[in-house]
Amino acid sequence: DLRSVVVPIPLHDDVALEPADAISVEMPGEIPQERNLAWRAAQALRQATGCARGVRIVLEKRIPQGAGLGGGSADAAAVLNGLNELWGLGLPKARLCGIAAAVGSDVPALTLGGPVLMEGRGERVTPLAESPLADFPLPDLSRLVLRTPPVFVSTPSVFREFRESDRGLGANDLQPAACRLHPEISVALAELEAEGCEGVMMSGSGSSVFGWRPVASASRN
Repeated sequence: DLRSVVVPIPLHDDVALEPADAISVEMPGEIPQERNLAWRAAQALRQATGCARGVRIVLEKRIPQGAGLGGGSADAAAVLNGLNELWGLGLPKARLCGIAAAVGSDVPALTLGGPVLMEGRGERVTPLAESPLADFPLPDLSRLVLRTPPVFVSTPSVFREFRESDRGLGANDLQPAACRLHPEISVALAELEAEGCEGVMMSGSGSSVFGWRPVASASRN
């Protein structure tokens, strides 16, 4: 079971939705359309509502893939929220999040939007302010330092590598497993710590790492 705080940051992809007869996705790269989470989100929404309309989805990627930043899930969430408006469905967020859970584990958290507590396999999401972690400290995002080592991390491989002894070694229980598989993550973590960043840790299942510039130096960078 997951228990994670998910917070949107300014880094984002661009997702454009245009009316069409069928559902299609255009984006750089060679990922088969059927494996694209944005395409799967549109199909899931149409199946759940019986809507017969289509959409042309154009993605401009900026979020690195395999980096633990939820880029594909964010695209899927944008499609669900956008099509809810484009197709005039008028579904409440709770219903959209239920559909999102069938698309991917991170999609409900990003469909709901804002800082959330994500639990279960990701299907249970609660606005952070309404959760048991309502007092969780959220630093100013202007102090955020994000670094992505040049490795693609497979989330299933990290979960397979996870050991019970990894639990509680840091704020992210998956970090030791990801570092064993990809030493580049350990290097990136050490670099941020050497630069004086606070609260350094890995994002999701990696490979991205982040920390917070000290308040005294934030205005100089």
